[in-house]
Amino acid sequence: MIVFDLKLALFVVLVLLAVIGWLAVTAVHHRRTIFPLQTKAGGPALDSAPVGLVLLDRKTAVAYANTPAQRLLNDEVLAELLRDARSLVNGKRPSSHYRVFNLPGDRAVSWWIYALEQGSLVLLTDLSQQRQAERTSQLFLNSLSHELRTPLTAVLAHLEVLRAPDLPGSVRDNSLRLIHQETNRIARLVQSLLDLSRLETTAELERRPTDLLLLAEEAIADVILKAEACQITISLQANTGLSRVLADPDKLKQVFLNVLDNGVKYGRSGDKIEVSLHKVPAGIAVIIRDTGPGIPAEHLPHIGQRLYRVRTDVEGSGLGLALVGEILRRHQSELMIESKAEGNETGTAVSFTLPEVAK
Repeated sequence: MIVFDLKLALFVVLVLLAVIGWLAVTAVHHRRTIFPLQTKAGGPALDSAPVGLVLLDRKTAVAYANTPAQRLLNDEVLAELLRDARSLVNGKRPSSHYRVFNLPGDRAVSWWIYALEQGSLVLLTDLSQQRQAERTSQLFLNSLSHELRTPLTAVLAHLEVLRAPDLPGSVRDNSLRLIHQETNRIARLVQSLLDLSRLETTAELERRPTDLLLLAEEAIADVILKAEACQITISLQANTGLSRVLADPDKLKQVFLNVLDNGVKYGRSGDKIEVSLHKVPAGIAVIIRDTGPGIPAEHLPHIGQRLYRVRTDVEGSGLGLALVGEILRRHQSELMIESKAEGNETGTAVSFTLPEVAK
Protein backbone atom coordinates (compact mmCIF):
# COMPACT_ATOMS: atom_id res chain seq x y z
CA MET A 1 0.00 0.00 0.00
CA ILE A 2 1.50 3.35 -1.07
CA VAL A 3 0.31 6.46 0.70
CA PHE A 4 0.06 9.40 -1.70
CA ASP A 5 0.68 12.79 -0.12
CA LEU A 6 -0.55 15.58 -2.40
CA LYS A 7 1.28 18.33 -0.47
CA LEU A 8 4.55 16.42 -0.68
CA ALA A 9 4.05 15.77 -4.40
CA LEU A 10 3.41 19.46 -5.07
CA PHE A 11 6.47 20.41 -3.07
CA VAL A 12 8.63 17.97 -5.05
CA VAL A 13 7.36 19.35 -8.34
CA LEU A 14 8.03 22.94 -7.24
CA VAL A 15 11.55 22.09 -6.05
CA LEU A 16 12.29 20.33 -9.33
CA LEU A 17 11.00 23.23 -11.42
CA ALA A 18 12.91 25.75 -9.31
CA VAL A 19 16.19 23.85 -9.56
CA ILE A 20 15.85 23.24 -13.31
CA GLY A 21 14.95 26.89 -13.90
CA TRP A 22 17.85 28.08 -11.81
CA LEU A 23 20.20 25.74 -13.66
CA ALA A 24 18.99 27.05 -17.01
CA VAL A 25 19.40 30.69 -16.02
CA THR A 26 22.84 30.01 -14.60
CA ALA A 27 23.99 28.07 -17.67
CA VAL A 28 22.80 30.74 -20.12
CA HIS A 29 23.81 33.90 -18.28
CA HIS A 30 26.84 32.87 -16.27
CA ARG A 31 28.16 29.75 -17.98
CA ARG A 32 29.45 28.30 -14.77
CA THR A 33 28.53 25.39 -12.57
CA ILE A 34 26.20 25.98 -9.67
CA PHE A 35 27.53 23.35 -7.35
CA PRO A 36 30.20 25.26 -5.42
CA LEU A 37 27.52 27.76 -4.46
CA GLN A 38 24.81 25.33 -3.43
CA THR A 39 25.34 25.69 0.29
CA LYS A 40 24.28 29.31 -0.01
CA ALA A 41 21.61 28.55 -2.60
CA GLY A 42 19.91 25.96 -0.39
CA GLY A 43 19.35 28.12 2.63
CA PRO A 44 16.88 27.60 5.47
CA ALA A 45 13.97 26.89 3.11
CA LEU A 46 15.52 23.72 1.72
CA ASP A 47 16.81 22.65 5.13
CA SER A 48 13.23 22.66 6.43
CA ALA A 49 11.89 20.74 3.43
CA PRO A 50 9.89 17.54 4.11
CA VAL A 51 12.20 15.57 1.79
CA GLY A 52 15.93 15.22 1.40
CA LEU A 53 17.45 17.21 -1.45
CA VAL A 54 20.90 16.32 -2.84
CA LEU A 55 22.79 17.90 -5.73
CA LEU A 56 25.57 15.89 -7.39
CA ASP A 57 28.22 17.42 -9.63
CA ARG A 58 29.33 16.05 -12.99
CA LYS A 59 31.61 13.54 -11.26
CA THR A 60 28.66 12.33 -9.11
CA ALA A 61 30.17 13.78 -5.94
CA VAL A 62 27.84 15.33 -3.39
CA ALA A 63 27.93 19.10 -3.85
CA TYR A 64 25.00 19.90 -1.56
CA ALA A 65 22.70 18.01 0.81
CA ASN A 66 20.02 19.64 2.93
CA THR A 67 19.49 18.65 6.56
CA PRO A 68 16.86 15.89 5.95
CA ALA A 69 19.17 14.32 3.35
CA GLN A 70 22.16 14.38 5.70
CA ARG A 71 20.14 12.44 8.27
CA LEU A 72 19.38 9.72 5.71
CA LEU A 73 22.77 9.47 4.01
CA ASN A 74 24.64 6.90 6.04
CA ASP A 75 27.54 5.07 4.37
CA GLU A 76 25.37 2.25 3.04
CA VAL A 77 22.70 4.51 1.57
CA LEU A 78 25.24 6.91 0.06
CA ALA A 79 27.20 4.11 -1.62
CA GLU A 80 24.08 2.69 -3.30
CA LEU A 81 22.81 6.14 -4.27
CA LEU A 82 26.09 7.12 -5.94
CA ARG A 83 26.22 3.76 -7.74
CA ASP A 84 22.79 4.47 -9.26
CA ALA A 85 23.79 8.05 -10.11
CA ARG A 86 26.92 6.87 -11.97
CA SER A 87 24.85 4.42 -13.99
CA LEU A 88 22.50 7.25 -14.88
CA VAL A 89 25.29 9.63 -15.92
CA ASN A 90 27.03 6.93 -17.96
CA GLY A 91 23.88 6.32 -19.94
CA LYS A 92 23.22 2.89 -18.54
CA ARG A 93 19.86 4.05 -17.25
CA PRO A 94 17.14 6.46 -18.53
CA SER A 95 17.38 10.16 -17.62
CA SER A 96 15.67 9.52 -14.29
CA HIS A 97 15.73 6.64 -11.84
CA TYR A 98 13.59 5.72 -8.81
CA ARG A 99 14.53 3.13 -6.22
CA VAL A 100 13.44 1.94 -2.79
CA PHE A 101 16.38 0.80 -0.66
CA ASN A 102 15.50 -1.47 2.26
CA LEU A 103 17.41 -1.25 5.54
CA PRO A 104 17.34 -3.53 8.60
CA GLY A 105 14.45 -3.28 11.03
CA ASP A 106 11.53 -2.22 8.78
CA ARG A 107 13.46 0.86 7.66
CA ALA A 108 13.59 2.03 4.06
CA VAL A 109 14.75 5.01 2.01
CA SER A 110 13.62 5.93 -1.49
CA TRP A 111 15.43 8.15 -3.95
CA TRP A 112 14.62 9.69 -7.29
CA ILE A 113 17.58 10.79 -9.41
CA TYR A 114 17.17 13.17 -12.33
CA ALA A 115 20.13 13.72 -14.65
CA LEU A 116 20.89 17.33 -15.62
CA GLU A 117 23.54 18.84 -17.88
CA GLN A 118 25.77 19.90 -15.01
CA GLY A 119 25.03 17.16 -12.52
CA SER A 120 22.11 15.34 -10.97
CA LEU A 121 19.22 16.22 -8.71
CA VAL A 122 18.28 13.68 -6.03
CA LEU A 123 15.15 13.64 -3.89
CA LEU A 124 15.34 11.40 -0.81
CA THR A 125 12.38 10.18 1.25
CA ASP A 126 12.40 8.26 4.52
CA LEU A 127 9.84 5.45 4.16
CA SER A 128 10.39 3.99 7.63
CA GLN A 129 7.24 5.47 9.19
CA GLN A 130 5.19 4.40 6.17
CA ARG A 131 6.54 0.86 6.46
CA GLN A 132 5.75 0.75 10.17
CA ALA A 133 2.25 2.12 9.51
CA GLU A 134 1.66 -0.51 6.83
CA ARG A 135 2.85 -3.26 9.18
CA THR A 136 0.62 -1.96 11.97
CA SER A 137 -2.35 -1.74 9.59
CA GLN A 138 -1.78 -5.29 8.39
CA LEU A 139 -1.60 -6.64 11.94
CA PHE A 140 -4.75 -4.71 12.81
CA LEU A 141 -6.63 -6.09 9.80
CA ASN A 142 -5.52 -9.62 10.66
CA SER A 143 -6.74 -9.19 14.24
CA LEU A 144 -10.00 -7.62 13.08
CA SER A 145 -10.63 -10.49 10.67
CA HIS A 146 -10.14 -12.95 13.50
CA GLU A 147 -12.41 -11.01 15.86
CA LEU A 148 -15.19 -10.89 13.25
CA ARG A 149 -14.76 -14.45 12.02
CA THR A 150 -15.38 -16.01 15.45
CA PRO A 151 -18.86 -14.51 16.09
CA LEU A 152 -19.88 -14.81 12.43
CA THR A 153 -19.01 -18.52 12.48
CA ALA A 154 -21.14 -18.98 15.60
CA VAL A 155 -24.07 -17.09 14.04
CA LEU A 156 -23.95 -19.13 10.83
CA ALA A 157 -23.72 -22.39 12.76
CA HIS A 158 -26.79 -21.62 14.87
CA LEU A 159 -28.74 -20.43 11.82
CA GLU A 160 -28.16 -23.89 10.36
CA VAL A 161 -29.42 -25.41 13.61
CA LEU A 162 -32.61 -23.35 13.38
CA ARG A 163 -33.31 -24.75 9.91
CA ALA A 164 -33.61 -28.26 11.27
CA PRO A 165 -37.19 -29.63 11.29
CA ASP A 166 -38.85 -30.65 14.55
CA LEU A 167 -36.31 -28.69 16.59
CA PRO A 168 -36.95 -28.85 20.35
CA GLY A 169 -37.99 -25.54 21.87
CA SER A 170 -35.08 -25.45 24.31
CA VAL A 171 -32.54 -25.88 21.50
CA ARG A 172 -34.25 -23.19 19.41
CA ASP A 173 -34.24 -20.75 22.35
CA ASN A 174 -30.56 -21.44 23.04
CA SER A 175 -29.61 -20.86 19.40
CA LEU A 176 -31.59 -17.61 19.25
CA ARG A 177 -29.95 -16.44 22.46
CA LEU A 178 -26.46 -17.15 21.12
CA ILE A 179 -27.22 -15.50 17.76
CA HIS A 180 -28.43 -12.40 19.61
CA GLN A 181 -25.33 -12.43 21.83
CA GLU A 182 -22.84 -12.77 18.96
CA THR A 183 -24.66 -10.21 16.82
CA ASN A 184 -24.45 -7.72 19.67
CA ARG A 185 -20.75 -8.50 19.97
CA ILE A 186 -20.22 -7.62 16.29
CA ALA A 187 -22.29 -4.44 16.70
CA ARG A 188 -20.21 -3.33 19.70
CA LEU A 189 -16.99 -4.00 17.81
CA VAL A 190 -18.13 -2.00 14.80
CA GLN A 191 -19.33 0.85 17.01
CA SER A 192 -16.00 0.97 18.86
CA LEU A 193 -14.14 1.07 15.55
CA LEU A 194 -16.34 3.92 14.36
CA ASP A 195 -15.79 5.84 17.60
CA LEU A 196 -12.02 5.41 17.34
CA SER A 197 -11.99 6.37 13.65
CA ARG A 198 -14.05 9.50 14.28
CA LEU A 199 -11.78 10.49 17.14
CA GLU A 200 -8.61 10.05 15.08
CA THR A 201 -10.00 12.08 12.16
CA THR A 202 -11.35 14.90 14.33
CA ALA A 203 -9.08 17.93 14.13
CA GLU A 204 -9.81 19.24 17.63
CA LEU A 205 -12.06 18.25 20.50
CA GLU A 206 -14.55 20.78 21.81
CA ARG A 207 -12.88 21.35 25.16
CA ARG A 208 -14.21 23.67 27.81
CA PRO A 209 -13.76 24.18 31.58
CA THR A 210 -15.10 20.99 33.18
CA ASP A 211 -15.77 19.89 36.75
CA LEU A 212 -13.76 16.65 36.93
CA LEU A 213 -15.30 15.59 40.25
CA LEU A 214 -18.83 15.88 38.87
CA LEU A 215 -17.80 13.92 35.78
CA ALA A 216 -16.35 11.11 37.91
CA GLU A 217 -19.53 10.98 40.02
CA GLU A 218 -21.70 10.69 36.89
CA ALA A 219 -19.56 7.86 35.50
CA ILE A 220 -19.69 5.96 38.80
CA ALA A 221 -23.47 6.36 38.91
CA ASP A 222 -23.69 4.81 35.43
CA VAL A 223 -21.83 1.62 36.43
CA ILE A 224 -22.75 1.26 40.11
CA LEU A 225 -25.70 -1.11 39.55
CA LYS A 226 -23.58 -3.45 37.42
CA ALA A 227 -20.85 -3.34 40.09
CA GLU A 228 -23.29 -4.11 42.89
CA ALA A 229 -24.68 -7.05 40.91
CA CYS A 230 -21.11 -8.41 40.77
CA GLN A 231 -20.62 -7.60 44.49
CA ILE A 232 -17.89 -5.08 43.72
CA THR A 233 -17.76 -1.80 45.64
CA ILE A 234 -16.76 1.54 44.10
CA SER A 235 -15.57 4.52 46.17
CA LEU A 236 -14.54 8.07 45.30
CA GLN A 237 -11.97 10.24 47.05
CA ALA A 238 -11.09 13.79 46.04
CA ASN A 239 -9.35 16.87 47.39
CA THR A 240 -11.66 19.76 48.17
CA GLY A 241 -11.67 22.81 45.94
CA LEU A 242 -10.26 21.15 42.84
CA SER A 243 -9.85 23.44 39.86
CA ARG A 244 -11.67 22.74 36.64
CA VAL A 245 -9.88 21.09 33.73
CA LEU A 246 -10.08 21.94 30.04
CA ALA A 247 -11.82 18.93 28.55
CA ASP A 248 -14.47 17.52 26.26
CA PRO A 249 -16.91 16.28 28.95
CA ASP A 250 -18.48 13.51 26.85
CA LYS A 251 -15.14 12.10 25.72
CA LEU A 252 -13.59 12.36 29.18
CA LYS A 253 -16.59 10.65 30.74
CA GLN A 254 -16.04 7.83 28.26
CA VAL A 255 -12.52 7.43 29.71
CA PHE A 256 -13.96 6.95 33.22
CA LEU A 257 -16.67 4.60 31.95
CA ASN A 258 -14.29 2.37 29.98
CA VAL A 259 -11.82 2.03 32.84
CA LEU A 260 -14.52 1.45 35.45
CA ASP A 261 -16.26 -1.08 33.23
CA ASN A 262 -12.99 -3.01 32.87
CA GLY A 263 -12.60 -3.04 36.66
CA VAL A 264 -16.10 -4.46 37.08
CA LYS A 265 -15.92 -6.85 34.12
CA TYR A 266 -12.63 -8.44 35.15
CA GLY A 267 -13.20 -8.12 38.89
CA ARG A 268 -14.19 -10.80 41.37
CA SER A 269 -16.85 -10.87 44.02
CA GLY A 270 -15.64 -8.80 46.97
CA ASP A 271 -13.15 -6.70 44.94
CA LYS A 272 -12.98 -2.93 45.32
CA ILE A 273 -12.50 -0.05 42.90
CA GLU A 274 -11.29 3.30 44.21
CA VAL A 275 -11.34 6.50 42.15
CA SER A 276 -9.16 9.32 43.52
CA LEU A 277 -8.67 12.86 42.28
CA HIS A 278 -5.96 15.08 43.71
CA LYS A 279 -3.95 18.13 42.77
CA VAL A 280 -0.37 17.74 41.56
CA PRO A 281 2.06 20.31 40.10
CA ALA A 282 1.11 19.28 36.53
CA GLY A 283 -2.65 19.60 37.12
CA ILE A 284 -5.30 17.20 38.44
CA ALA A 285 -4.22 13.57 38.77
CA VAL A 286 -6.77 10.79 38.37
CA ILE A 287 -6.08 7.28 39.69
CA ILE A 288 -8.55 4.42 39.26
CA ARG A 289 -7.29 1.51 41.32
CA ASP A 290 -8.87 -1.93 41.75
CA THR A 291 -8.10 -5.07 43.75
CA GLY A 292 -8.91 -7.40 40.85
CA PRO A 293 -6.82 -10.26 39.47
CA GLY A 294 -4.39 -7.90 37.75
CA ILE A 295 -2.71 -8.08 34.35
CA PRO A 296 0.23 -10.46 33.80
CA ALA A 297 3.50 -8.59 33.17
CA GLU A 298 3.95 -9.97 29.66
CA HIS A 299 0.67 -8.38 28.55
CA LEU A 300 1.25 -4.88 29.95
CA PRO A 301 3.32 -3.54 27.00
CA HIS A 302 0.50 -4.44 24.58
CA ILE A 303 -2.56 -3.63 26.67
CA GLY A 304 -3.36 -0.40 24.81
CA GLN A 305 -3.07 -1.85 21.32
CA ARG A 306 -6.17 -2.18 19.17
CA LEU A 307 -8.03 -5.47 19.52
CA TYR A 308 -5.50 -6.77 22.05
CA ARG A 309 -7.24 -8.83 24.70
CA VAL A 310 -5.66 -10.44 27.74
CA ARG A 311 -8.62 -12.77 28.28
CA THR A 312 -10.99 -14.03 25.62
CA ASP A 313 -13.41 -15.55 28.13
CA VAL A 314 -14.64 -12.07 29.09
CA GLU A 315 -16.90 -10.04 26.80
CA GLY A 316 -15.11 -7.14 25.13
CA SER A 317 -13.86 -5.71 21.84
CA GLY A 318 -10.23 -5.08 22.74
CA LEU A 319 -10.64 -1.43 21.71
CA GLY A 320 -11.58 0.16 25.02
CA LEU A 321 -8.10 1.13 26.21
CA ALA A 322 -7.03 2.13 22.68
CA LEU A 323 -9.95 4.56 22.68
CA VAL A 324 -9.06 5.77 26.19
CA GLY A 325 -5.45 6.37 25.15
CA GLU A 326 -6.48 8.37 22.07
CA ILE A 327 -8.92 10.52 24.05
CA LEU A 328 -6.26 11.31 26.64
CA ARG A 329 -3.73 12.20 23.94
CA ARG A 330 -6.25 14.71 22.63
CA HIS A 331 -6.32 16.17 26.15
CA GLN A 332 -2.51 16.52 26.29
CA SER A 333 -2.35 13.62 28.71
CA GLU A 334 -1.06 10.05 28.75
CA LEU A 335 -2.55 6.77 29.93
CA MET A 336 -0.45 5.02 32.58
CA ILE A 337 -1.15 1.44 33.70
CA GLU A 338 0.47 -0.47 36.56
CA SER A 339 -0.62 -3.94 37.56
CA LYS A 340 0.29 -6.91 39.73
CA ALA A 341 -1.07 -10.36 38.93
CA GLU A 342 0.85 -12.47 41.42
CA GLY A 343 0.99 -12.70 45.20
CA ASN A 344 -1.56 -11.78 47.84
CA GLU A 345 -2.10 -8.16 46.77
CA THR A 346 -3.14 -8.15 43.13
CA GLY A 347 -4.75 -5.30 41.25
CA THR A 348 -4.45 -2.64 38.58
CA ALA A 349 -3.99 1.12 38.76
CA VAL A 350 -4.90 3.30 35.78
CA SER A 351 -3.80 6.91 36.03
CA PHE A 352 -3.60 10.11 34.02
CA THR A 353 -3.11 13.81 34.69
CA LEU A 354 -5.09 16.67 33.16
CA PRO A 355 -3.93 20.30 33.06
CA GLU A 356 -6.16 22.55 35.15
CA VAL A 357 -7.79 25.71 33.90
CA ALA A 358 -5.99 28.82 35.11
CA LYS A 359 -8.08 30.74 37.63
